[in-house]
Amino acid sequence: MKRIQSTLTRAAAALAWPGLAGLCLLLLALGLYATTLPAQRQQLQTLQRQLAKAREPVVANASDSAAPATATERLAAFHAFLPATSEVPELLKKVFTAAAQQGVRLDVGEYRLLREGNGALTQLQLTLPVHASYPQIRLFLASALQELATLALDSIEFDRQKVGEAAVDARIKLTLYLRKKP
Repeated sequence: MKRIQSTLTRAAAALAWPGLAGLCLLLLALGLYATTLPAQRQQLQTLQRQLAKAREPVVANASDSAAPATATERLAAFHAFLPATSEVPELLKKVFTAAAQQGVRLDVGEYRLLREGNGALTQLQLTLPVHASYPQIRLFLASALQELATLALDSIEFDRQKVGEAAVDARIKLTLYLRKKP
């Protein structure tokens, strides 16, 4: 026992105070590691179980619904997914609501309805000039695109008048894909 004690005393003298401080920090790190690791592992297992449980209904629903077999049936299912041209006022209201929620004013805009021959698709092109902060514009677009599955962002142009100015002028071009009225 005295031999171990004398060895530790000599080692401590050789390390001096910086070495002892490092040794104390190492012991502290090992203690933190030993106390936090089990809790983190348990939390990880809980999250993995929740993720597995959340994925189950998606997999079950995907296997339950019979996918259309032919290309014609798939195309018909795609066209049925699209909103009808008669729903345009409600769809535009959703875009305006998303803008209002983020504090983006849509005072004016260009709206063009494009019909292509005998096809079943129609496009409503929106060109919206906006004056707001970049985060507001970004949140507006994220909200609108999430709300309307058939809305696509074609382009966006930013212009800032002064370097220190918070608000930017943007020109946003969106396309809303619709099906022609049956």
